[in-house]
Amino acid sequence: MRALKQECLKLRIAISVVAPAITVTPILTGNNRRMAAPPDVYAEEMAKLGVPINKPESIALAVCWLFNEGIKGSGAGIFIQADRFSDLERGLAKSREQWMGKEMLELFRGGRTAPLFDRIEGGEKAKM
Repeated sequence: MRALKQECLKLRIAISVVAPAITVTPILTGNNRRMAAPPDVYAEEMAKLGVPINKPESIALAVCWLFNEGIKGSGAGIFIQADRFSDLERGLAKSREQWMGKEMLELFRGGRTAPLFDRIEGGEKAKM
């Protein structure tokens, strides 16, 4: 998603990620014969142990939110845990200097303004 978002924006296409944690669906118990309980019973047991559980509606709501945001939602990385949302990508972008370091961040930003690589056009190299 990170690699594609700038190119997609040029075409007015929004691209984002929805990353749910454990969500109550038949997938939780469907292929696992050791867990014979229905998904909602399994989720209740896990919640009692402190495991954050999502409802499918929360994931649907995150997807609807992204649709509603349209192009403004491009590049979002929505993490859903315990039916709560967080845009991890915006958090990462805000803290980039902390985890990349100042020098690496300057190099990273400089790469965005660098001339593009040569490309082949009709068998000949041409500068973009």
